[in-house]
Amino acid sequence: MKHFSLLLMLLLTGWVGYAQNHELEQPASVDEVRTQSGVDPTRVTSRLGYSFRFFDRPADAAQINNRISATFGVNDWSFNLKADLISLNTLPGRSGFVTGFGGMAFSALNAFFVNERHALAASLDLAFPFASQNIATATGADGSLTLTPAVTYSYTINRSLMLAIQPQYAFSLATGRGYACTSVLTLRIFLAKFYDSGFYFVFEPRPIYDFQARQFDLVLSPIVGTTLGGGYAVSVLAEVPVRGQMLRSRGAMYLFALTRTF
Repeated sequence: MKHFSLLLMLLLTGWVGYAQNHELEQPASVDEVRTQSGVDPTRVTSRLGYSFRFFDRPADAAQINNRISATFGVNDWSFNLKADLISLNTLPGRSGFVTGFGGMAFSALNAFFVNERHALAASLDLAFPFASQNIATATGADGSLTLTPAVTYSYTINRSLMLAIQPQYAFSLATGRGYACTSVLTLRIFLAKFYDSGFYFVFEPRPIYDFQARQFDLVLSPIVGTTLGGGYAVSVLAEVPVRGQMLRSRGAMYLFALTRTF
């Protein structure tokens, strides 16, 4: 776990060095940093992104998610499509990592109210159960067509500091035989600080309640990132479950992401 965290920090340092050596255009303002970071869900933009997610579990069990995403912004609307390629080293009867398709999701968001300090957006996320059978079994995927409506409120405290709150509820529209229905309420809270140097820092506590399991969890997520100029941004984050059972089953997650805003 420590070695992987160090690797993510080295990757971030390398991207910053690349930006400096190649003299990429620097952001003109804190507002541009906020937009290019992708932290504020009420900011409608068009972007392409790649992320590498590593789930660190006990007993040398590991999971790697490679995600490609594309977001298209049109007026007050944004539409996103993302797909995962998952690698696991825990499949029964198999040695080493085995890779398979991990599923696909489509989302639509409308920022229906935006002024100088306050912003509101509503969104729907539709997750398709396209994961291959081996991957779905090993990851405990619920095998259901899942819809997640959400509402986001964003408050600009000052030009470089923002707070956002996003309650979301995920539930099954259709469920495969032998799978439990999804019914999960999540409250995402973002406190973000932006700098005209291009760096941004975010802390996200995320309470989660699973109605089917009647179980409460809390995930803590620090995020560090920087814009590189020319619309590029790179970020690293960790998601650490507080409750021991979730930490053992899901594991801590570490992410490296690269995005390009247009």
